[in-house]
Amino acid sequence: VMAQRTGPVNITEDYDDGDLTMLHIPQEAVGFVTGRAGNFLRSIEEEWCTLMFFCEVGSGDRRSKDYEKLAIFGGVRARRGAELKVLSAVETKVPGYFDKLKKEVLDRDRGKDESGTWGSDSMTFQDDELSYALGKQGGTRKKMERSSGAVVQYIG
Repeated sequence: VMAQRTGPVNITEDYDDGDLTMLHIPQEAVGFVTGRAGNFLRSIEEEWCTLMFFCEVGSGDRRSKDYEKLAIFGGVRARRGAELKVLSAVETKVPGYFDKLKKEVLDRDRGKDESGTWGSDSMTFQDDELSYALGKQGGTRKKMERSSGAVVQYIG
């Protein structure tokens, strides 16, 4: 984090000691994911108790890169919640992006919690089912998260 003050930060998979998820964010969605003055990323960090930042920003011509690397640090559940929230935002700007990553995302960190039972699953909703599952201002989704202890996020 402190290295960001003096220039680009380079993080590779070697830095992962079990608390890092790296996401490639399409260039056209980076600003949207960051939010005004970084507010969207900070709100996700606050919600999921994670630390998130873009790596290698400022190295070379940004516009010539197709993706920016987003590092998400935290516990396995917190990282997944933050990751899915980011991917939901990316899907708003780049429809169909999640489909390219779905298997990788759902398989990532399988069994890597304290109990060895961590996993992810997905289901597809029809349009009429989605509005019911979301509820007013996302209320139903939030209730499902609280009552089940699961991370629930709608993408797409």
